[in-house]
Amino acid sequence: MIEQVKERYKDGRITEIDGLTVEYSDWWFNLRPSQTEPLLRLSVEAKSAQELDQRVSELRQMVEAHTGEQR
Repeated sequence: MIEQVKERYKDGRITEIDGLTVEYSDWWFNLRPSQTEPLLRLSVEAKSAQELDQRVSELRQMVEAHTGEQR
């Protein structure tokens, strides 16, 4: 799952120190397995609320499509 996200966002600056972090000029995200629960943790920051909403929605759709779960 994380490899699919990595492939989709390969044009960003990628680091894999603590899960997958991808950085762009106006937003970034980190996706990683939880250390204490059977789930993925997603952190997203953006320069605008509109950008944030768009990116969170996009990433959630990818995760939900892979896991079959919705939150």
